[in-house]
Amino acid sequence: MGPDDIREHLRRAYRRLLYPLVRILIRNGVTAPDMEEWVRQVFVDAATSEEFQLPGRRLSDTRLAILTGLSRKEVHRLRTKGRAGGADSNLSRVGRVITGWTQDPDFTGPYGVPLTIPFEDDPTRDVPSFAELVRRYSGDMAPRAMLDELLRTGLAEIDDDGLIRNTGRTYVPSKLDPAQIELIGRMLARLADTLDYNTEVESPALRRFQRWVVTDFGLTEEQYEQFSAYLRIKCQELLETLDNWIGMQEQRASGGQERLPKRRVITGVGIYHFLDEKLPFEDEYD
Repeated sequence: MGPDDIREHLRRAYRRLLYPLVRILIRNGVTAPDMEEWVRQVFVDAATSEEFQLPGRRLSDTRLAILTGLSRKEVHRLRTKGRAGGADSNLSRVGRVITGWTQDPDFTGPYGVPLTIPFEDDPTRDVPSFAELVRRYSGDMAPRAMLDELLRTGLAEIDDDGLIRNTGRTYVPSKLDPAQIELIGRMLARLADTLDYNTEVESPALRRFQRWVVTDFGLTEEQYEQFSAYLRIKCQELLETLDNWIGMQEQRASGGQERLPKRRVITGVGIYHFLDEKLPFEDEYD
């Protein structure tokens, strides 16, 4: 297979990949010129990775211009723009609070069950507070704002005694919420990175786990509803089992039972349910 054939297959694959993403952009008033600016930025970001650097050579704007097809002036503008940092997001802050509430020994009871806790610190009671949980895991987010978000997304509830109870582990932001947009980016990026990694690694034993199951002939609508319900139960059970295992390993490291490594490996597993629909342009490929 020659370079032109590879480019054509990439064009088809990326057309399919981008179709649902561009649908989201159009729905929210983002135009093609807007997207073009973002893609240029991503080309520069990707070209600056270690994979494309020459040994012992500084990564210059000229080198990036060659790799990306952009002008040196454009590369310099985008490199400068890309250095601007961003604030911590609701997605990561809420995720850290839920992780702390379900894994930190100070906030869990027997069998790892999250404690039901008061909102404010109470010096007369030897129990942690929700405010302490937020201070420990959320950075600068106000405890009241965090509680409102957990109540809104069904991750917490207030009982008759005014205590706060954890009611879930999975943070699912609302439609058009900035955190939901970030979640889309993170999930797709992680999946794409695994696919990219597995195409570069020759040994199957060294590849990351990547499997799927799909119907051969299709289900009835009733069977589809049954499958959807069954999927939620079994996948949630699996994710909670994996989350418990990861939590135990992290507690061993943070508790001093194992020496902390110089480099932490941030890893995990994502599960998603898909429904295949024929895209309008796919007849062109038949």
